Parts: sequence; C-alpha cells; structure tokens
Amino acid sequence: MRRAATLTLVLLCAPGCLVLSLQPAYDEETIAWNPELVGSWIDADDKVTMEVERGEWKSYRIRLAHPIESATVTAYLTAIGDEHFIDIMPARGEDRGSFLVPVHAVVHVRLDTDRLELTPLSYDRFNDRLRARQGVTGLNVVQDQKENALIVSPTARLRTWLRGQPARGPMFGASAVFTRKKPDV
Repeated sequence: MRRAATLTLVLLCAPGCLVLSLQPAYDEETIAWNPELVGSWIDADDKVTMEVERGEWKSYRIRLAHPIESATVTAYLTAIGDEHFIDIMPARGEDRGSFLVPVHAVVHVRLDTDRLELTPLSYDRFNDRLRARQGVTGLNVVQDQKENALIVSPTARLRTWLRGQPARGPMFGASAVFTRKKPDV
C-alpha cells in the first residue's frame, strides 16, 4: 500500500486503493484559509515535494512531484469541529471531458509551524468493511470498477461522519509528514 503522500500524488490516476467522494467535504460557509500552508514542502521519506500556492477564491493550487510521477490539484481547507481537512480534487479550469466526474479526496491536516502532517482516509478499513458487506456506518459507500471506495453521501452527511471520527482512529490511514523547505541562500 502506498504511503499517504504518494496516495495524494496519484489521486487522479491510480488504478485503485483510494477513498474518494463524489461530493466535497466543504461548503461555502466552512471553507477556511490558512496562509501558513502556502510554500514549499518536502516529505523526505517518500521523496515527495509539494508546492502550495494561493488559488482562486480561497483555494490552494498544489503541485506534487515524486520521482516517478507528478500532479497538479486544487484543494480547499475546511474546518469540521476542532479539526481541519483539505479536500483535494482535479485542478480547476481543466476540461477533462464529459464522461469524467471530478472526485474529492479528504485528508486530515495538522500544521505546526514548519511541520505538516497529512492523513488520508484508510482505504484498507473502508475496503475491509465493504468486502464484509458491513458498510461504513453513517455513510453511503460503494466500490467503483477500479476498486476505489467511493463515498456517495451528500456533503452534510460526510461532514457529520468526519466530525464523529477520532483524528487518529481506525478510519484514517498512515500519515505523511512534510517539512517546510528552507529557501536556498
């Protein structure tokens, strides 16, 4: 299983192993903005770099680079209770055709000055529950043809469910830790 940083990096092109949502985890009233997220970040363990820039209307434009692939995505920060999540989706402004639906990946965010911890929803936990035909209490979740766990619940239900999950609980996967890159002198 790929680590969280690689998971985020291949969000839009992976063959499976993702937890995705058809609806965003944010709404207009709950979009947050934190200028401290803007900058250059590196996850030395996975050799992933991340450039976070200010995007349109309270969004972030994120360029991720890994030695074998790269991606540019749009993200929105949202507060749910005392926790913060970033909702990652395909880059805005790119028309990918009529038959492609933009999906969202929801990642828990912890920012402490120059340390950024990103924790995605646990594919293994979602997949195990779907395979056992137990479902995920509080959410409508199906598997798509690529075996991704696809949350089909509306935004309000997704936000309620996220509010009830412990940040370090079993519904979250492995974290990726990024440190802020210092400017070259």
